[in-house]
Amino acid sequence: MLPSISIIIPVYNNVSLLDTCVNSVVNQTLHNIEIILIDDGSVDGSSKLCDEWAERDNRVTVIHKENAGVSAARNDGIKVAKGKFLIMLDSDDGLDLNTCKSLLDLQSANNADCIIFGLKQKSGNVWAPNKEVNYNTLSDFRLDFIYWLKTELLSSSVNKLYKRELIKELYPNGISFGEDLIFSLCYLQNCERISFIPSPLYLHNNLNMKSISHTFLVDRIYDIECWQEHVLNFVDENIKFNPRLYDKYVKDVLFYIKGLYAYKGLPFKEKTVLLDKWRSKSYWDRVPVSYNNGITDCILSVCLKQSWWFLPQLLFSMKKVLKQCIKK
Repeated sequence: MLPSISIIIPVYNNVSLLDTCVNSVVNQTLHNIEIILIDDGSVDGSSKLCDEWAERDNRVTVIHKENAGVSAARNDGIKVAKGKFLIMLDSDDGLDLNTCKSLLDLQSANNADCIIFGLKQKSGNVWAPNKEVNYNTLSDFRLDFIYWLKTELLSSSVNKLYKRELIKELYPNGISFGEDLIFSLCYLQNCERISFIPSPLYLHNNLNMKSISHTFLVDRIYDIECWQEHVLNFVDENIKFNPRLYDKYVKDVLFYIKGLYAYKGLPFKEKTVLLDKWRSKSYWDRVPVSYNNGITDCILSVCLKQSWWFLPQLLFSMKKVLKQCIKK
C-alpha cells in the first residue's frame, strides 16, 4: 500500500538535533507514512545517523548526495516521494505527534488542495491563523491574499500539506531567502480549495542559532526582488498597484538594510556600490512615499528613495554611540 503522506527532511550537519526530529515523525499516530531523509553532504555524523534510522524503521528512505543546499535537497525528495500528500520538515524542527492524522482527516472532510497550519516556536510563541478559514476557489483566496501575505504564513513551506500531483514547479535554485514563498505561490496557483487552520502542528526550533535564517547573506537583497516579482505575478491585475501589496517587501528590505549596515564583512564603499546596483533595478520606486512604521524606518525609506547611502551610516553610528553613553 502506498503511503498516505511523505515527509521530506533535508539533513545537513545536524547530528545533535536529528534524533528529536525523526522521533517526531516515526511516532506519528498515523502509521502509513513515508519518511525521506536527504543527507545533503553532511560531515558531522548525520549521514551515519540517517542510515541507522533506515535500518530501524522500514518507512525511512535515505538519499545521500553532495551538498547543494536545502532547495535542491527538497526537490530530490519530491522527485522520489510516493505519498499522495507531502509535508516539508527541517531537521532541527519537529511535528506534533497527531499532525499527519489531523491533516489527513481535515483534507478528507474539506477535499482541500492545500492546508496551511500553525507553528509553535521553541521560544513559546505561536504563529498561526486566528481561526479556520476555507476557500473554495483560487479567486476567493486572491481576494484575501494581501492579508495572508502580511501574516507571513505563506512565507514558509513547512507549515503546509501539499497534494503531490499539484506540484508543477520545484524549489528555485540559487535563492537563499524567499525560496519557500516562491515555491508556495507557484503551488497555490494550481489550487482551488485552500484551508487555513489555527492548530500549531509544526514545532519550530527558532532558538537554533546555526540555522541559515540567523545568518546575514549579502546577496539576499536580490532574492527579495525575486520573490516580490512572484508576488506581483500571483495577484489579479486589479490589485497589482495596491500599495499594501508592498508591505512585506518594504519590511524585508528595511530589515536587510539594517543588517547590511551592521555587517562588518564588507567595506562601506562596497556597500554603496551594492545598493546603487540594487536600487537601479528594484521595485522600490513603486513603494508609497510615506511608510509609517517608526522614525528609523521612515528615515531609511527616504534615504532609499533618494539613494542617500551615507545618512543611514551616520544614523546607526549615532545610535551606537548613544547606547554606549547610556550604559555608562
